[in-house]
Amino acid sequence: MRLRRLDLIRYGKFTDKAIDFGEKPVSGPDLHIVFGLNEAGKSTALSGYLDLLFGIEERSRYNFLHEYSSMRIGGLLEFEGRTLVVSRTKSRSNSLHDVEGRPLSEIAISAHLAGLSRDAYSSMFSLDDETLEAGGKAILESRGDLGKLLFTATAGLGHASDVLAGLETEADGLYRKQAQTTEIALLKKRFAELKSRKETIDTLASTFEALEAERVEAQDKYDRSLAERSVLSARLATIDRYVRAAPLLAEIKRKASRLAELPDMPSPPRTWSGSVAELIDQDARLRTRLQANADEIDRAKAKMEAIAVDDAVLAISEQVRGLADRKARYLSAGMDLPTRKMEVQMLDQTVTNCLAALGRSAEQDPSRLILPAFVVGTLRNMVEQRSGITTSLRIARDEAAAALDGLNAARARVSEERAVPEPARARLMAAASEAKASSHARETREARAFEDERQTKLADAMRRLQPWSGDAEALSKMSVPPSTQMAAWKALAADLQRDKAVFSERMAEHEQSRVSTSSRLAAVSASVDLADDDTAAAIRRERDEAWRNHRADLKAETADVFAAALARDDHVGAARLVHAGELADLRAIKQKAAETEAAIERVSCQLAGLTQRAEMASTEIKRLAVALLEDCRTQSLDLLIGLLEERLSARTDALAAWDDIVLARARMERATAEGKRIHLGLASALQSVGIQTEAGEALDALVVAAERFLDRQAKVDAERAEALRSIAAKEEELGARRLAVEIAERREDAWQAEVRKR
Repeated sequence: MRLRRLDLIRYGKFTDKAIDFGEKPVSGPDLHIVFGLNEAGKSTALSGYLDLLFGIEERSRYNFLHEYSSMRIGGLLEFEGRTLVVSRTKSRSNSLHDVEGRPLSEIAISAHLAGLSRDAYSSMFSLDDETLEAGGKAILESRGDLGKLLFTATAGLGHASDVLAGLETEADGLYRKQAQTTEIALLKKRFAELKSRKETIDTLASTFEALEAERVEAQDKYDRSLAERSVLSARLATIDRYVRAAPLLAEIKRKASRLAELPDMPSPPRTWSGSVAELIDQDARLRTRLQANADEIDRAKAKMEAIAVDDAVLAISEQVRGLADRKARYLSAGMDLPTRKMEVQMLDQTVTNCLAALGRSAEQDPSRLILPAFVVGTLRNMVEQRSGITTSLRIARDEAAAALDGLNAARARVSEERAVPEPARARLMAAASEAKASSHARETREARAFEDERQTKLADAMRRLQPWSGDAEALSKMSVPPSTQMAAWKALAADLQRDKAVFSERMAEHEQSRVSTSSRLAAVSASVDLADDDTAAAIRRERDEAWRNHRADLKAETADVFAAALARDDHVGAARLVHAGELADLRAIKQKAAETEAAIERVSCQLAGLTQRAEMASTEIKRLAVALLEDCRTQSLDLLIGLLEERLSARTDALAAWDDIVLARARMERATAEGKRIHLGLASALQSVGIQTEAGEALDALVVAAERFLDRQAKVDAERAEALRSIAAKEEELGARRLAVEIAERREDAWQAEVRKR
């Protein structure tokens, strides 16, 4: 690759500047010296050339005149007789453009740099005082590409620095002083936690044995108690049913004996609700009404048929109707006259009675007995007073009697005794509260739902383990590789993958080098008709053989053969002397080709070794996990490890789901036992207050019955408390009513006294 022109369009202190190195001379050196004073821009131009090849740096120092977004460099590059005009901008992607400004792939330049990076290219072809000094240090320390190359060339080691760096990184990951996240630090922390947990739960063997025996004994007693309680509860329910049925049985027997004495006759249907007598009476009434209605209809029809229409009367019908109204008034007046006469007689009798009451029966003119207005007013006032006094006295006596009745009723309610003892009510209240506060029903539902969910997960995990089949117990007893072994296999697979990538890359490099060497060898062989060392050695051997033959025979034929061989050897020797440079290049190319072939053979062996290691690891994995990988036919280590990890994960999920199912079933059993205990306690409490329960009745129904009973008792208590509170009010009201009676009696006595005075 040759730089023909460097365009500093907008870069550093330059704007639209170019350095043209001209075309490559046909003969002679192609060397250009750029001379300038300090700060003239020589380093800027060198940096611009590197930025053109590898891209403008992320934090370039040459943006003091032009912003990052406007920086631009370009150039004309020559590659083996081809030219390429490119330009470069400051951008993270698509920074390289062709002559028309279209994005250009980086391969257009990097393909001709033999894989060199910017640092390697700078250290080889962009030398100055600083880079020479840094390069020397790098060579001494075996750093950098050139230092590594020299070190590996002298020591016979490849990628030693990379291996050392990888080992240092791995060592830092294992242990680093005062680090908290290394593998050893995490393992130590985990070890401390496990040790603390072990010390917390550690128990002596004798203590554990005693506790275990005690637990087993308590469990046996508990199971026996539950069984006995269930039997007793069932027997108690049966006896209770017999007790309730005994009175009914006697009544049924008595009615059955009476029924047997009666003659056989058809019975009315069960839905019959009336009686025969009522039906007979109802039928008679309906028949009578029907006959009366029919007779009335016949009479009305006969009267209608007997009517004769009189046209003359019909003409004066309005007048006749008026006469009818006047006749009615006349008749009503005549009928009212006796009533009026009777009212006069009654009034006369009233006057006579009043005169008799006044002792003036002989009075002929009652109007003379009418009192003066002031006397009538006085009497009316006294009468009104008398009426009010009488009414007040009557009301006061009635209210006093009512107050006395209310007081007696309140005292009667207070004196009533409770029908249910307080301990039984308290026991029922506690049992009902416990039943309402208990969450055994919710726990049972949640445990059942949780079990169903885990059953689904278990089935899914079992499907992931196919074609393996079995139950959770067999799955737990399955022999599986430990996690450390899995980690080792994964690390081995990663190492093999990394080494394979490295060796494949090296193989590709060597193959490319072999192709390049073959091309160069063919080019050199085609440009110069030159015998190589092997051909020259063969010609020399032929010459020596011809000389030996000639010395042995000394004939003209052998002399001619020797002369021809000598001439040929001289011709080849002279040609090799003339083209000594090309001969040296040919030797170097062949040596390079031999080295490349040896390297290819070496890398091929290394790749074969990696393949063998991968097959051995695959065989070991299949042997240690035969139950999980019995259907696997793949030999790829990565696929095998991935499949094993997936099935180990499925096994872990299945075991976790099974553990959850066992836990859910235990919770369900505990909740069911708790519900039975609460049910039995509430039923016993209801029986203690006189409420009989049916066998198998739901707990909710028992709770409702208990709440209703307690509500009724609360109302009774509230009424009694209200009666107690109202006794004082009733007594106070009775005193007030009695005082009102005394006041009304005194007023009546005062009125009587005033009447006697007048």
